[in-house]
Amino acid sequence: MKTLGPWLALTGAAYLTAVLTLCVTRTPLGSPLFLGCAAVAAVAYAALMWRVAAAPRVPGRLLLAAIALALAFRVPLALPRAGADSDMVRYVWDGRVQLLGYNPYLVVPADPAMARTHTEETRQMPSARARTPYPPAAQLFFRLVVALGDSTRAMKLALVACDLLTIVVLWRWLVLTGRPAWLTLAYAWNPLVVLEIAHSGHVDALGALWIAASAYWLARRRTGLATLALVLAIATKLLPIVLLPLYWRRIRVRDAVLGALFMAFLYFPFVSGSVLPFGAVPNVVAHIRFNGPFFRWIAGLTTPQVAAMAAVGAGLLTAAWARWRLEATDPAAWAWPMGVALAGAPVIYPWYLLYLTPFLLAAATLPLSLWTLTVIPAYIVWDIARHGGRWVVPGWVMAFEYGLPLAVLGWLLARDRSRSGRAPAAPPAEAV
Repeated sequence: MKTLGPWLALTGAAYLTAVLTLCVTRTPLGSPLFLGCAAVAAVAYAALMWRVAAAPRVPGRLLLAAIALALAFRVPLALPRAGADSDMVRYVWDGRVQLLGYNPYLVVPADPAMARTHTEETRQMPSARARTPYPPAAQLFFRLVVALGDSTRAMKLALVACDLLTIVVLWRWLVLTGRPAWLTLAYAWNPLVVLEIAHSGHVDALGALWIAASAYWLARRRTGLATLALVLAIATKLLPIVLLPLYWRRIRVRDAVLGALFMAFLYFPFVSGSVLPFGAVPNVVAHIRFNGPFFRWIAGLTTPQVAAMAAVGAGLLTAAWARWRLEATDPAAWAWPMGVALAGAPVIYPWYLLYLTPFLLAAATLPLSLWTLTVIPAYIVWDIARHGGRWVVPGWVMAFEYGLPLAVLGWLLARDRSRSGRAPAAPPAEAV
């Protein structure tokens, strides 16, 4: 116990140094310095979690100090304005055109007729010729934020606020379900969370908040609120749709009806004639590929649409198994269905894993925890592209990204099989 304080100070100092280096140098995504700083943060994170897990008890003052450090990691990254290549530029533009009376699913930024909707910050966005891929709950969030502040800084601060609220919700969920409060650090210190929200500002932070809130409210038997939070998570990004089996017979019929009506309410304002608000999602399934080896393999044997259905089906089956075998308060029941579905997706950018991060709290989710770290080297593609290379994840990076989590998954399955195969010990003989 006496060494826990110095260990926290050491790992926190290393992590904060890496963060400050990113801030001072403004090194681009995927550069050797960026990957080096991410590696330092990952080692500090793993070292802290290993040491804390081995401690018999974590004093409250040390937990508060660790949470304060988690906040310190975020603040320097959250303040700078985003570059023109940030996804937040598109978020701001989507929110702005809604305030101007346009349907974001019917317009594209590069259209000359939309020139007056741009500022210097949005005119050079990389997705200017593409329709928006973001579902209605994300669009309404963009609109709300832009109404409060029309800038990428305001957008990033709003997303960091979602991140901090997730920490609070997760802490309350852990206390409610009888788990150690220090497990909050598994999310708060995760380098992927810090980099993808405070540094890069991805809307997945909003979805992670909603799905964590749904798990919390379901544990409290506030089934109506849990259902509405699930709908908001799905309508932010579609991944949590695979969690539907977890709610079977855990919510009331009227909750399910309310959820369906709420989903229709979110989508209805964006429906125009025969155009449904699916944005660029069908095009992604049909044509866009990044870091998705399993989807590519299945699509090569069948079609992209079949591969997409296989990914969703695998996630639903995993959730059905979790509904049958696991409690609703088990983090693995939430993490694994989304992890399995995401592994089969056509595009797997690092920030897509944010939806998993609130639930990486148990030994059973260790492979997914590792994935949140091994996916970060995929950013090397950004550096390769800046030097004229192809937008393809190198084979050795993909082998590292998926190989280590799969190896740990295999070890866990072998260990569990070995334990279950052991004969139970004989009861002690009664005294004569």
